[in-house]
Amino acid sequence: MRAENENWGDTVRNHLFDQRSAVMVHWLILLNVVIFILGFFFQVDIPRNIYPPVHLDLIQLYGAYSEYTCFHEGELWRLLTYQFLHANLGHIMFNMIALWFFGPVVEERFGHWRFLLYYLFCGVAAALFSSLLGYMGFFDPEWRFIPMVGASGSIYGIMAACAVLFPHARVQLLFPPVNLSVRQFALAVLGVAAAVIIFQWNNAGGEAGHLGGMFAGFILTLLILWKEKMSSPRRKAASSSHYSPEPSSRRPAQAYPSEKEVDEIMEKISRSGLSSLTEEEREILRRASRR
Repeated sequence: MRAENENWGDTVRNHLFDQRSAVMVHWLILLNVVIFILGFFFQVDIPRNIYPPVHLDLIQLYGAYSEYTCFHEGELWRLLTYQFLHANLGHIMFNMIALWFFGPVVEERFGHWRFLLYYLFCGVAAALFSSLLGYMGFFDPEWRFIPMVGASGSIYGIMAACAVLFPHARVQLLFPPVNLSVRQFALAVLGVAAAVIIFQWNNAGGEAGHLGGMFAGFILTLLILWKEKMSSPRRKAASSSHYSPEPSSRRPAQAYPSEKEVDEIMEKISRSGLSSLTEEEREILRRASRR
């Protein structure tokens, strides 16, 4: 999957080395990869009967999420730690590529620390939603003991944010080779997840986590936009009450950017990546995010 008209080589360089705009995305990818590699060096026999009798790395043993270990054994940290664990190479590759493509624009829009909290919140919501569907009888009775790992819930939440913030941005799927808007893509993956759960296909519990992360991301993004919209009039009123004449050359820099300006910057991001933006363009995006 790639953004429309995006140069692949430029995208790799921009997203890897532009630390100004996607600090949290880069650290999250690095942390996930390092933990995945460390797992190969800490293989142990599983001491609990609730897991299948196989070898498992020590990190997953004490970090994977399941309803039983988290709530019946009181190991609540698993709601966070499971988000940094992955089952195999294909699992982590898919998740990190998705985080690489969708994460930077959301981090640019939300800011570094709010993006990190958003990411973790969607992951927690994904695990809880999967457990909720288990309590409602959607899964086999053993669902309480099956460990869940992966950043998918968090990343599906980021996809939901993109669908709300930039619904008409285009993505080109490599397989199948179709061109979709971000909103259409989000609806497609939501539909697949719902079908897997309804028809009890393979990994229904994991798809429930995907749905939970997406729902949480959608709701949280709307709440963030609502809060910004509600706080904006108060800032304007405060500015008016302390108004002092300024040179005419300075006033336009403080005004909110037009929709056309923002659209042109988003198109530039699609073509050349976040690192291609000038400081002036970054400031326009920051002011647009406070609208």
